[in-house]
Amino acid sequence: MRSKFKNLYLLLTVGVIIGIVACLIVLIPKEFKGDKAKIMKTAQILKEKMEEKYGIKIIESKGFYNRNHVGYGATLTTKNGITFDAWNQPHRIVDFYQEEVLRKKGIEKWGYANEFPTNVEKIDLNIGFRNEQLKEIEQLTDRIENVKNKLWLTLYIDLNETFKKEKAKEVEHDIFNYYQKILNDQGEGIELIVRHKNDTGSYMIIKDENGELPPIEDVSSIARTLDKF
Repeated sequence: MRSKFKNLYLLLTVGVIIGIVACLIVLIPKEFKGDKAKIMKTAQILKEKMEEKYGIKIIESKGFYNRNHVGYGATLTTKNGITFDAWNQPHRIVDFYQEEVLRKKGIEKWGYANEFPTNVEKIDLNIGFRNEQLKEIEQLTDRIENVKNKLWLTLYIDLNETFKKEKAKEVEHDIFNYYQKILNDQGEGIELIVRHKNDTGSYMIIKDENGELPPIEDVSSIARTLDKF
């Protein structure tokens, strides 16, 4: 008899738990997960708005909802392979199409990392406008070197090896040569961060609080930019 009551009690407990979980899933407010219909509608709206704004063809628009930051938005991909985010915020639409176009141009211009730093795993370029009012659609057809003074530009080179003291001079020599080529290729003012695997050390040629880059005169100058964790 006790066994039957125990089994019945267990079934009731499991049933109550399942019921509570089901209710929570159903009753989670839309402010946390977003409205599916609105997500789909936003994706379509942003697709149409971006095509009209830039005269481009969008082949994919995936809507999303982010309660803590942007609200409703979409990740869009153009016919020529540019992927960017756009947000349908109250009273305005924010998009990063121009940044992605310029990022692609910047990598094509200065992304020759495989020629110098050893064991390169990945290279990327972070781009941001110094002032949002400086964003002009006409700049999309301009060369990156003609627009760069309006931008924050940081090149990231990820190496596929951890920091090794015995190889430091070799890496520093490669970075120095690479950085010199950037400067000779109209890349003045670009920040450069070379990161070893697993956060074991990074060379950081970045601007100080006054907006000045450290002087890079020789290989030993590169060594002084090492930030070892």
